Amino acid sequence: MAHPRREIVNGISYWLRARCAWRLLPHDLPPWQAVYHYWRRWRMEGRWQEIAAVLRERERMRQGRDP
Repeated sequence: MAHPRREIVNGISYWLRARCAWRLLPHDLPPWQAVYHYWRRWRMEGRWQEIAAVLRERERMRQGRDP
């Protein structure tokens, strides 16, 4: 991986918050092509659904509910 995973996630987070075009990501983040590549790859692999499921389980357990 040419760019640290944390920086890729930062780029995706920025894109989600700003609701901007990929090409408008700030230059202190990895190139937009790299950020988009990983976002698309993780989406196709179902990673975002996995993350959401784990977070949902943890939150339900924190609330004393069944996961």
